[in-house]
Amino acid sequence: MQYTFRENYWDDDRLKKEFIRFVVDIHNLDLSLWNELGFWDNLYRTFSFFDGDRLVSNLCLYSMDMVVDGTRCKVAQISAVGTHPDYRRQGLSRKLNDFAVEWAKPDHDFFYLFADEDAFGFYKKCGFRSVSESYPMIKVLPGEAKQGIVKLDIDSSEHLKKIYELASSRQPVSSKLGILNPRLFMFWIFNLCDHVFQVPDLDLLILFRRHEDQIIVYDIVGETIPPFADIYPYIRSEQSRTVKFLFMPDRLGLSGIEYASSTDNGLHLMGDFPLEDSPFCFP
Repeated sequence: MQYTFRENYWDDDRLKKEFIRFVVDIHNLDLSLWNELGFWDNLYRTFSFFDGDRLVSNLCLYSMDMVVDGTRCKVAQISAVGTHPDYRRQGLSRKLNDFAVEWAKPDHDFFYLFADEDAFGFYKKCGFRSVSESYPMIKVLPGEAKQGIVKLDIDSSEHLKKIYELASSRQPVSSKLGILNPRLFMFWIFNLCDHVFQVPDLDLLILFRRHEDQIIVYDIVGETIPPFADIYPYIRSEQSRTVKFLFMPDRLGLSGIEYASSTDNGLHLMGDFPLEDSPFCFP
């Protein structure tokens, strides 16, 4: 069968809507709010095969600036990979992967992606390697939360504006592994909307949730990053015993960090990654 290859087509509303429909259909992920509120990022580049007007196989490559081991570099994340069931076993995903890697290799330092276990073999054939992450954890003392933290509502234009302002002027929360893309951050805001809080006294956003005796911190966003000792009183509870960070907390002035290894998130890498021989996690 003959298919039409298209890439980088965000200026065509019809094709963009078809892409959004495809991602909902294949991955049950709705990107429409990210688009409608004006945070869509043209650095999110698509490589697609169409059968007529129908998108049947896709791969996206997000080109982003990161701080890796203290050095600013350009990194490519691969995502939204999939082929409609009626069009599988024709090598379409492999062709799209090869197109994307060939396009990005000259000016990107490495590639990464997260995959389901049934796709591990495919990515190995494409030149990726499976790598484990390690999540930093600390023990904490419980206590009543300090007053002054505000839960933000993404349905509020004022709150949304404040979130984007802080994301746009933020310092990376880690010098080991930090992302600097405010539009990508807004995508995560829409997916973590129940866990977005502001600490006005610190001019800071913190994305976190409490689960039993553990606090899970997704991100800390501000023009300056204070010590975690200044942040913790606002998020603790009487049940708190540990804090788990889903990023590298090297700028938070912590001691007694332990690492919990995780192999179930399907992280894959291609290219030279300086932190591979030490505990790390992607933010």
